[in-house]
Amino acid sequence: MIFNLPRVTTPIGVRFISVATAACFARDVSPIHFAALLKECRSVNAVHQVHQQLIALGLLSYPASLLAVSFPPVPSQPFVSPRSLGTGVVAAYLACGSTNEALLALEHVIPSPTVWWNLLIREQIKEGHLDHAIAISCRMLRAGTRPDHFTLPHMLKACGELPSYRCGITIHGIICRNGFESNVFICNAVVAMYARCGSLEEASLVFEEITQKGIDDVISWNSIVAAHVKHNKPWTALNMFSKMAMIVHEKATNDRSDIISIVSILPACASLKALPQTREIHSHAIRHGTFPDAFVGNSLVDTYAKCGSMKDAVKVFNMMEFKDVVTWNAMVTGYSQRGNFEAAFEIFKNMLKENISLDVVTWTAVIAGYAQRGCSQEALNIFRQMVFSGSEPNSVTMISLLSACASLGACSQGMETHAYSLKNGLLSLDDYSGGDGEDLMVHNALIDMYSKCRIFKAARSIFDSIPRMERNVVTWTVMIGGYAQYGDSNDALMLFSEMISKPHPVAPNAFTVSCVLMACTHLSALRMGKQIHAYVVRQHRYEASTYFVANCLIDMYSKCGDVDTARHLFDSMPQRNAISWTSMMTGYGMHGRGNEALEIFEKMQKAGFVPDDISFLVVLYACSHSGMVDRGLEYFDSMSRDYGVAACAEHYACAIDLLARSGQIDKAWNIVKDMPMEPTAVVWVALLSACRVHSNVELAEYALSKLVDMNAENDGSYTLISNIYAKARRWKDVARIRNLMKNSGIKKRPGCSWVQGKKGTASFFVGDRSHSLSPQIYALLERLIDRVKSMGYVPETDFALHDVDDEEKNNLLVEHSEKLALAYGLLTTSPGTAIRITKNLRVCGDCHSAFTYISKIVDHEIIVRDPSRFHHFKNGSCSCGGYW
Repeated sequence: MIFNLPRVTTPIGVRFISVATAACFARDVSPIHFAALLKECRSVNAVHQVHQQLIALGLLSYPASLLAVSFPPVPSQPFVSPRSLGTGVVAAYLACGSTNEALLALEHVIPSPTVWWNLLIREQIKEGHLDHAIAISCRMLRAGTRPDHFTLPHMLKACGELPSYRCGITIHGIICRNGFESNVFICNAVVAMYARCGSLEEASLVFEEITQKGIDDVISWNSIVAAHVKHNKPWTALNMFSKMAMIVHEKATNDRSDIISIVSILPACASLKALPQTREIHSHAIRHGTFPDAFVGNSLVDTYAKCGSMKDAVKVFNMMEFKDVVTWNAMVTGYSQRGNFEAAFEIFKNMLKENISLDVVTWTAVIAGYAQRGCSQEALNIFRQMVFSGSEPNSVTMISLLSACASLGACSQGMETHAYSLKNGLLSLDDYSGGDGEDLMVHNALIDMYSKCRIFKAARSIFDSIPRMERNVVTWTVMIGGYAQYGDSNDALMLFSEMISKPHPVAPNAFTVSCVLMACTHLSALRMGKQIHAYVVRQHRYEASTYFVANCLIDMYSKCGDVDTARHLFDSMPQRNAISWTSMMTGYGMHGRGNEALEIFEKMQKAGFVPDDISFLVVLYACSHSGMVDRGLEYFDSMSRDYGVAACAEHYACAIDLLARSGQIDKAWNIVKDMPMEPTAVVWVALLSACRVHSNVELAEYALSKLVDMNAENDGSYTLISNIYAKARRWKDVARIRNLMKNSGIKKRPGCSWVQGKKGTASFFVGDRSHSLSPQIYALLERLIDRVKSMGYVPETDFALHDVDDEEKNNLLVEHSEKLALAYGLLTTSPGTAIRITKNLRVCGDCHSAFTYISKIVDHEIIVRDPSRFHHFKNGSCSCGGYW
């Protein structure tokens, strides 16, 4: 920097040699010429050269002694101060798009004008660089420049949108220190900042100060109303809006509610589904002339739709003179959310006819509608049309599409969607590294899709890639739900335990609880189910989901063998829905307590619930498993006659099963022949099962042939026919069925039973000798069988499906998995405690007979659950009464 310039009587000039402009060669240049050159620069390099010359000549900063010198004015060349040149450099850098260079230059302008700092801060916010905007604000303060009433709202906006409460409260302090606390424009920005940072209390305090000072305006009220809406306090927001409409301040106009006010309050009505309040606000908008506005109209359509009144939404839609794509989207989304997909698709078709420019919201709403309706293939087709149209999908689109793939079990399309998301930047190629909420939502959707497609390795890989502190309740729930519904329920229970454990525990929601209860149900893990129940009781966040959680608990207790506790829960429910009644009836039906099931059915009708097809299916099932033939047939006949419920194939299958169990197989066959529809696989399986009980080989062969024709045969069907042949001692046919299964690639599932003991759950297969207690187990079984034989037990060797002598068959029967599980339970369970056994296949007839006798000599209730029902053995009898 040159400070000792000679005293001259002519304007300061220099020999300026630069490529900036040819006009400057070989001539003396004054500061005014530099100012002109800066305006002509079209590249950062040119600005840089001029900037260097200005620095070298010291024209950007003069010492105090030099500033006192008087220079004679030059006609037509006004004096250009160093500050003006400095701001000219800043302007030139900005014009060339070099923000960093402009910022560095501005810091050296003394004193630096606030307006240029404001411009830089505003540009950073406009480009989305909020942290840079705050950093520039800090540099501005360090440079000694005092913020003005334009600077502070920009700074507050950046803090709110980040959000950064710490920076926001610091700027609030600067506002108070610099005397801006009475500036309503700035105070309104403070309210908005605190609201965006999640501090509603501070926002409310600032608003109260504004109103006490009497400087509040419409924007002040809009800000606090929007804050309450954002923080899920819709009723408070509505009360504030009501006060806003009534208060008329002398400094404000009589119309306190403008377009922004209406648009801000309507989401509160939508969240509450408050239709009367929505209509009041609609009337308010009409009275004050804001309804014709497109923003208000679109908000009203959306709110009416979310309140469930599509009739009002259609009226507003038809009254709007100007409709944009947002208007049409509100209608499509509204119908889709209400489940009226036909109307939604009709609106979509009309948009195509009207040549409305479809945006991502339109396409996504239609894709989501098809996905929710279960029309997954249609959703995929719409997505292809969307891509071909050139519309760019967003994260919500991908989530809807992945949901469709999950429902369809379309693994291939799901993987393609995953790849598309990676290719188009909707997901990172690396492991999850944080980001916005939408990124996590896509990851959650991928976990759900891979789980429902039973590709658990991929699902768990995505789950594990998300840092524990970043996982939300949805992340945990979709992984737990995937294991519970389609995978290993043990993994679901372990994952739930990890979810609620430190570090970074996550509180489960009602869906998480339902998934983990489902896992308990699959495993018959009553002890774990009770622990989950205790957790639910301790927590108080499930009141809004009372039906949901309570119904799941009723189902869990029923299917884990404790139907009495299920009934206690049912009776303690303050209110019940249709699922509550059906779950309780199903529980009683599974346990062979048909009278209690029918009692619940009658009470359900007295409570005002109309039975549907599911209700009658449960009733028929309960009657079938309790031997209540006459009452079951009476209900079957009254379905269509008295209730207008048409019987479907499942109802006929229950009626057939009902007759067959009571020995009326001829009547069952007549029902099959008289069915108004073609019998389905479930009907032929019911008939085949009945033939096993009554050894009707000919009819069994016919039923199996029908299943083969329908490609509906499985290992269970072939096992039933094998049992029938074995009972008829047709061993060649037994061998033929085995060869047929082998050639068809059908493998018989091995029988497996598991039982809960003090040290966890133990599993046993047929002839299993891998357990450490196997010697004691077989020794105990031998003693038990000897004792019950003396009481009249005769082994039913028909259930040993081998052509061997009776002694060998007896040995084979002893090795059945449920007998091994019982012996283990007797060895490890305290006297008087119920032994709960679960089997993956139907309980063996011989084991059923043996357990009935054993229950006379042991001090335990033996509870056996198979895929169809429960058997409670106690004091020499079974709850099924022989109907199983």
